[in-house]
Formats: sequence, C-alpha cells, structure tokens
Amino acid sequence: MTMPFQRKQILLVEDSRDIRDVLVNTLEKERYTVYQAENGQAALKVLQLVTPDLIISDINMPRMNGIEFYKAVRQNPVWTAIPFIFLSANNTPEDVQAGRSLGVEDYLTKPIDPRDLVSIVSARLLRAAQVQIAQIGQAYLETVNVLANVIEGRDPYTHGHVERVAAYAWQMGTTLNWSVEAMRNLDFGARLHDIGKIIVPDHVLKKNGPLTDVEWELMKQHPESGAKILNQISHLKSTIPYVLRHHEHWDGTGYPHGLKGKDIPVEGRLLAVVDVYDALTTNRPYHPARPPAEVVKFLQLKAGVYFDPRMVEAFLDVLKKE
Repeated sequence: MTMPFQRKQILLVEDSRDIRDVLVNTLEKERYTVYQAENGQAALKVLQLVTPDLIISDINMPRMNGIEFYKAVRQNPVWTAIPFIFLSANNTPEDVQAGRSLGVEDYLTKPIDPRDLVSIVSARLLRAAQVQIAQIGQAYLETVNVLANVIEGRDPYTHGHVERVAAYAWQMGTTLNWSVEAMRNLDFGARLHDIGKIIVPDHVLKKNGPLTDVEWELMKQHPESGAKILNQISHLKSTIPYVLRHHEHWDGTGYPHGLKGKDIPVEGRLLAVVDVYDALTTNRPYHPARPPAEVVKFLQLKAGVYFDPRMVEAFLDVLKKE
C-alpha cells in the first residue's frame, strides 16, 4: 500500500546505471517523478533546475561521494529541509556512523528489495510532511498571537484576557471531545475573538466608566469588524464563528444579529460562556472582579437565557476539575 502522495519528485543519485534503472522503474510505478544523476557533481547540477521532495543517494561514488554530496546540499539554505536516504553496498558501520553524524537516519542496503524501497520512501516523505504541517501550524499560531496582542496592547484593562479565554476554551473543547482540527480552530478563534476591537476608538475602548448609547453602538460593531478582517485571511476563516457569534444570546437578545438557540454556531455558544466568566471574574473599569462562586451562580441562572445550557454544564465540569 502506497502513501497518499502523488507526483512527488525524487532525485536518485547512483553511479550504476543498472541499479538506477531498477530503482527508477520501481518508483515510477508508484507515481513518483524521478530525476537521475550518476554522481554528486551531476546531482548538484540537477538541483539547480529542480528542488525535489526527497533525495536518494549512493554513498560510494566517483567524482563526489554521497557524504560529500550531502554536505554540499546542506550548505544551501534552499535544500536544507530536503529528506535524504543513503544507499550502501555493504552498510558498514563506518558508512552508517558517517551519515548519522551528519543527521541522516534512513539507509537502504544493496541489493535493494523494491518493497523496502517503496516503504522507506513513503515513510520518509510522510515524516517530512508531518514536520511541515507542524511548522505551518506554529507559524499560524505566531500570527494569531501577534494579532491578539495588538488588541490587548490597546486595552490595558483586559491584560491576560486572551490567554485565559483560550485556556478555558481549550479545556471546554477537550471536555466535549472535539476533533484535532476543531481544537485547532478553537484555539485560534479564542485568541482572536476580540480582533474587531481594532476599529473601536481609544476613548471608547479605554473609557473608565459606563458607555453612552452611541459608544455602546460603536463597541457592538467589533464582532462584524473582526469577521471582515479574518475573511481576508484564508487560513483563519474557520475562526470567524468564534469572532462573529460570541456575543449572541441563547434567547435571541444578543448581537450582532440576534440569533437564537441552536441557530447560534456551537463555536459562538462555547466562547460566550468562557468570555463572560473571565470578564466577570477580573477587574474592569466599569466593575470590580466578582468572586468565582458568584459568577458560577450567574452562569447557572442565565443558562437557557443568555447561554446554551449544555455549554454551561460543560464549563462547570471544567471548573470542578480545576
């Protein structure tokens, strides 16, 4: 069974034409595109034209052996992340040690069984893909945190609010057995839920006292403003339900659109509970922090009014575990 990567590009570096022919035939049957070179010097010229997804290289070759070729590849930042598999005629400890000291973990010993070749190539490409996904995820998280910190930097009264809401939300998702993808969106959405406050003027955002009707209308625009911002970022569109719906109420009295009950996306229903809990248990310019037990009673009282009763129940389970 082959892995679900099609038309991946492989550079095969081997001085024996017979061995190359066998390996190329095997790999092409698995729908890989294979580029060939007979030694390290020729392979470096190929790399000037194409950046493969994987390099398979013999160790013992004339004109530039595999170890020298590997070192040359790793000196170029463009090629640093390309996975590497060594071929060895005898798999001597010296060859293995030389390669591993440079960071190469995958070896194939000649004569090569086609099944072993396909298996190790598939596994190596899969590991590379997993690393890439993890790196992309980290980059996304860094972007999200920068955006979230922009808002917290403007509002001194909500310092730490984003991190606490994200932590509560994560525990909620865990309690509800959400999928890995849903949890990723939850983490990003919780961190970005107030991104729309970037359009709220400072005199409103930092006001030390109750808002006027006009100021309140300005404040109530932040969910839609946040959704518009995130709609322009493809990999963050899935966070929009958190941003747009966390001020909707179960009874339809919330904003921006007065959605009611299960018409409110589950993301908004979850975040509404943790957002209010954190807001009420911390000091704000318009109210002092309330005791957690008092806020728990408020959540219970407003379950079925402002909040989804199921979400309140799940959040109380989270608090009990703490």
